[in-house]
Amino acid sequence: MKQSSRIAWRWEEKDFGFRFLSGTGKRMAEYYQALAANEFYHVPASQRKLKKERIDELAVLAAAPTSPTIVANPWNQYTQDDEQLIQAREGKHCFNWAGCLDKEEIERRETDGINRAGEFVFEYAKRQPYTAITLDTIQKIHREMFEAIYPWAGEWRTVTISKAGTTWDVPFHDMWIAMKNFETNTLNQTPFHSDDDEEVLQFIARVLGEYIAIHPFREGNGRSAFLLAEIMLLQNGLLPFDRHQRDRDQARYYAACEAARTRFDYQPLTDLFRFWQEEAQEFFLNEEGDAT
Repeated sequence: MKQSSRIAWRWEEKDFGFRFLSGTGKRMAEYYQALAANEFYHVPASQRKLKKERIDELAVLAAAPTSPTIVANPWNQYTQDDEQLIQAREGKHCFNWAGCLDKEEIERRETDGINRAGEFVFEYAKRQPYTAITLDTIQKIHREMFEAIYPWAGEWRTVTISKAGTTWDVPFHDMWIAMKNFETNTLNQTPFHSDDDEEVLQFIARVLGEYIAIHPFREGNGRSAFLLAEIMLLQNGLLPFDRHQRDRDQARYYAACEAARTRFDYQPLTDLFRFWQEEAQEFFLNEEGDAT
C-alpha cells in the first residue's frame, strides 16, 4: 500500500470511523472512508457512537473530502448491542474502531499490536520471582494486541466462530466459566518450571491445546496462544517459537490442535514443539558461532 493512500486512523476518539466536514449548518454531514480511494460512506445519526456536539467539534478539525461518493453503510448488523457480531458485508472484516475495510491496513495495525503485546510478555516472563499466568494476564495480552483496533479487545467471546473447517460454539454455561475452569485446572500450575525440557514442552502443549480448544476470543486466539507459550518458554530458559515455524508447518499444527481438542491427546503438539525448539536452538547456536 502506498503511503499516500494509507488510511489515517483516529485512535484517540475510538468512535468507529473517520469524520469529514461537508457544507455548513443543516447541510453539515458526516462521511466515513470506504474501501476505495476517495469514497466515503455516510452513517445515519441514529447509528453514530458519539454525541452530535462532539462529532461537530471533530469534524471542523478534518479536511473536507474531495469529490466524495456516498456508498451504503458496509457493516452488517451495525445496530446490534453485541459488537462481536458486526462484520463488513464484503471481506468479513470485524467491526473496528476506524471502520476500516482495508485488509492490508488492518493486518498492519494488528502486527503493531502483537509487537506491543510481545514487549509486555517479555517483561512479564522476566519478573522475579516468576509470575503465574492468570485470566487477567491473558486478557491483558489480548488488550495489548487489539485494544487500539477492536472494541471487544480483552473480552471473552460471545459468538460462534469458524476457521479452517472447525467451528467453536459459545460454551452453553458461559465463556467466563469455561475460562475459570481452565485457570483452576491448568493455569494454577504456573509458573511451571522444570530442568527437564520435555516436561516443559509437555505442559506447554497441554496449556495451548486446552486454550485453542476453548478459543476464548473473537479473534487472535492462535497469536495470543503463542505469546502464552513464550512466557513459559522464557521462564524455563528456552527459546520462543517463531511465527514462521507455525506458518510453514500449518497443516501439522492444525492437526495437532485437533488431536488436543477432540481426543485430549497432547502428544502431537508436544512432538511439534520439540521439533520447533530444537530447530530454534540450532539456529541460535549457529548464529552465535558466526558472531564469534
